[in-house]
Amino acid sequence: MNRIENFVRNTFKDIPKQNRDEIIDGVIEQLLEKVEDLIDSGITENVAIDQTLIEFGSLEDYFLKEQKKEKKAKRLKTIKHYRNDLMFSSVSATIIIGALIFINLMYAPDVIWFVIPALAVLFWPLAVLYNLLNKRESRRDSDE
Repeated sequence: MNRIENFVRNTFKDIPKQNRDEIIDGVIEQLLEKVEDLIDSGITENVAIDQTLIEFGSLEDYFLKEQKKEKKAKRLKTIKHYRNDLMFSSVSATIIIGALIFINLMYAPDVIWFVIPALAVLFWPLAVLYNLLNKRESRRDSDE
């Protein structure tokens, strides 16, 4: 019976501490009842424990669906965040480039120098667009 307790404690070691003890106690109790039922049906104790642990499976069997939902929600939130970043960086780059053009035309209309800083400013929205497209592509890959 000590094997069952060790197995359950090892299986549930990564879940948050808030409910861990209650969950572990409940699972141990259920598994012990199953072992007792198997022993009553004529199976030896070691075979009953092995069969019970095999049928129980792993933690992923129980929490995989919740983890997938959380990851999907986080991914969608991240994509929305990147969209907002792209919009902000595009508008900001436009304002900065407009200010560069205005300053260039007001103070040095003979020399067109605003092009070089404007190109540098354009890398900001391009980098954000790159991140957005990568995140979308990874979402498509994980959905398939």
